[in-house]
Amino acid sequence: MRLNDVVGEIVGEVIAGRAINKRQAAVNRWDDIDADGQYLAGIDGVVARIDTRARRLKLKAEQSSAPDQAALPFQLPAAVAMDIDGTTLVATRQLSRAEFERAIAIRRMQIANDQHALREWRNALRQADQFWAENPDWSFGECLDAILAKGGTPLGGEAVQ
Repeated sequence: MRLNDVVGEIVGEVIAGRAINKRQAAVNRWDDIDADGQYLAGIDGVVARIDTRARRLKLKAEQSSAPDQAALPFQLPAAVAMDIDGTTLVATRQLSRAEFERAIAIRRMQIANDQHALREWRNALRQADQFWAENPDWSFGECLDAILAKGGTPLGGEAVQ
């Protein structure tokens, strides 16, 4: 099967209400993926590991002969993404001023996207709370159904999409 098809089936199980362990699902379905998909998944896995490792490393002051050297007055990753997708990593020490500003702009966009997502989560919680108050055992899906049955008009008067 194509990689996307196997991933779609696994995600479909989650959407259908089944909790999964992503790593175990990948192991269980690995042999179902065709050779091209396994190659791509392997590459994606290595890319994810590179990204994770690079972002965990922190920028450190150069080692000097003075053992009591002061620490840097800030903490930055040792490498930063130079594009929104995080495809291109550059060592923080090698950044020009323009690249440093670009890294800040990218981080600002990521934070804005995260803040938007957080607002959506909080809004969803406020909408569901009107039903969870009376039905604490309900799932979020049951609250969604109740919101839609109520006409999709949430607290505050905007339509639920």
